[in-house]
Amino acid sequence: MSRVEARYKVVGMTCQSCAASVETMLKSVEGVEEAQVNFAAQEVWVQHDPDKAPLTKLQSTLAPAGYVLLSDAHEATLAHRKFLRRLRLYILLSGVVALLGMLGHWGLWPFPVHAHGEAPRWWGWVYFGLSLGLVLTAGRTFWRAAWQQLRYRELSMDTLISLGLWGSVALSFFTLWVGYAGHTEAAAEILFFVLIGRYLEEKARLEAASTREALSALATPVATRLMPDGTEETLPTGHLRPGDLIHIRKGEVVPADGYIERGDGHLQEAILTGEALPQWRTAGERVLAGTTLLEGDVYVRVTQAAVDSFLAQLIARLERAQATRAKAQRLADKVSAVFVPVVLFLSVVAFALALWLGKGWVDGGLRLLSVLVISCPCALGLATPLAVQIAIGRSARRQILLREVAQLENLPTCTLWAFDKTGTLTRGRAAITHETWWDPTWKPHLTYLLARSEHPLAQAVGQHLRQSTTPLPLTLLNQVSFPGQGVLYQTEAGRLWVGHPQWLSRRIPDFPQPEGTAIGIVGESGPIALFVLEDPPREALHPFLETLRRKGIRTVLLSGDPSTAPQHVGKALGFAEIHGGLSPADKADWLAKARAEGHKVAFVGDGLNDLLALQAADVGIAVYQSAGAAVQSAGIALLSPTEAALPELYRLSQKLRRIIAQNLAWAFGYNLVALPAAIGLIPGVVVSPAVSALLMSLSSVTVVLNSLRLRS
Repeated sequence: MSRVEARYKVVGMTCQSCAASVETMLKSVEGVEEAQVNFAAQEVWVQHDPDKAPLTKLQSTLAPAGYVLLSDAHEATLAHRKFLRRLRLYILLSGVVALLGMLGHWGLWPFPVHAHGEAPRWWGWVYFGLSLGLVLTAGRTFWRAAWQQLRYRELSMDTLISLGLWGSVALSFFTLWVGYAGHTEAAAEILFFVLIGRYLEEKARLEAASTREALSALATPVATRLMPDGTEETLPTGHLRPGDLIHIRKGEVVPADGYIERGDGHLQEAILTGEALPQWRTAGERVLAGTTLLEGDVYVRVTQAAVDSFLAQLIARLERAQATRAKAQRLADKVSAVFVPVVLFLSVVAFALALWLGKGWVDGGLRLLSVLVISCPCALGLATPLAVQIAIGRSARRQILLREVAQLENLPTCTLWAFDKTGTLTRGRAAITHETWWDPTWKPHLTYLLARSEHPLAQAVGQHLRQSTTPLPLTLLNQVSFPGQGVLYQTEAGRLWVGHPQWLSRRIPDFPQPEGTAIGIVGESGPIALFVLEDPPREALHPFLETLRRKGIRTVLLSGDPSTAPQHVGKALGFAEIHGGLSPADKADWLAKARAEGHKVAFVGDGLNDLLALQAADVGIAVYQSAGAAVQSAGIALLSPTEAALPELYRLSQKLRRIIAQNLAWAFGYNLVALPAAIGLIPGVVVSPAVSALLMSLSSVTVVLNSLRLRS
């Protein structure tokens, strides 16, 4: 049996119970082995047999309940916008009908009324017809979904609203039948307020997903490849492979990651790297898929297939973050699962209580409807996921990418922050203060090779050499990294060892060991060059570090540099604890020991030697221009300058945690007060179905508006 795994977008889910219903419906289809819905991202992961359960069958299963299943994210966005337009129309229609009902309730009619202020009975029947038509059209969004969910033994918010709507219609009919013209406006008013709340929820959810759309829109579908005979061919971007040479003209989008082999130009990289101004790129420099060539003409040697590009990884990372759940959300999901049955039971209790107190069946029916309508699992279901989605979207727009939202949620609780030195607490743009050459014939090749390095100090040497030397391409056969020590390059011209002088002394015992930060280069025949660098500290980080310390948070510098440089940088930035000469394993062990002592640990680093530490911490943060492997290992990656991005990340994490707590407190508090009031347990308080609908919608809207504060 063939089996595929696929992610599909779902349009029409409005609460966590809807998500559970979609899962149940899909799992009931023959050929579907597993289905998992991510309500916040409005998508479902399905493992199915495409022969027994093709996409069309999955779509037809969900369609009767009002859910639209789509394989294309752009189509899903269009369907979502269409859904919003339909909601606006329904709000207008229900608003007009509700207004007519309220005018009648207040006695403000444009035609004669009875002496006791009531509208003519015939108008009651006309208005009943309008309300029934409204429930059959605008209310179809709710009762159709509720009916389909009931077939699969699922209950949701749609169940409560549908019972409230049809209960209002039934109550209106019976009161008119016995000669009383009141309560005919309840259904229209319920619909009006509920639709407004739902519209605002859906609009906020669509905005939360806009960042992923913006990133996806950067990808270009076609590329121009240069053939061995010098001709050019146009092909789908997905067909590009490492080693291909592609031609990019002015105004075109770079289709895949690579290095410029010849040509130069200005590239717009803002959304990927945070650099607001176009960046000048020339031969030997790295370019990223999704960036736009504003000026110039370049030929790029592809280093990664489009599916493995930096842009593709960003999109995958954003999707992965949106698919994760915050800890607070798990509590809300458990409560929501039992909420609807409890409310149904309480509505019957309210009806029975009214009859027991001698209020009559009309008053009992109104209380039953009020309980059904006033309860709001939507607010509870939205409290965490909407805030999380908005926070993920905002962080992505600020070039902060999350692997999972729990990392952002945990950051404010960290009691110890540990930092790497080079490229993290220093600018990563070191200046060469001294250089020694034993074999200057390597200069052109090293200029080409080091400019492509992911290590900031090697990049600094490469940039320094480019000021006086023209890069000469060198074929790289293999590359072996020794984290915290250096790199072995196997090239067509021989092997090269590039790294810390202490490491190189194992190969050449008398290799110079200068004070401070240094990089040495050794070839098969002996030493080639030595560079002494000065990497100034990021002074702009000092206020942020002091903010952490004022909060009682312990700050520690952990560096692999065995020289005196960590002491100089640490003292400049106010560190009391400075540890140098640590291997990658030493860093990870140090963090593990701190966690064993009861600390929640955040680690901030940037290089290959930080991989273990990033994974060992409760929260791992890879700073701006980190090595690719570090970005993948970290729970959070900063794609804009560290001085601004790190404080922004901390503020966002604090605000998210605060807003989630406020939303949950409001959702629980609202239901604890609203349900007793609707049942009639609060003396002197009578809540009509219309007021219940208003309060229920305001409950959801409050959570939505509070969550939207994360955008600012």
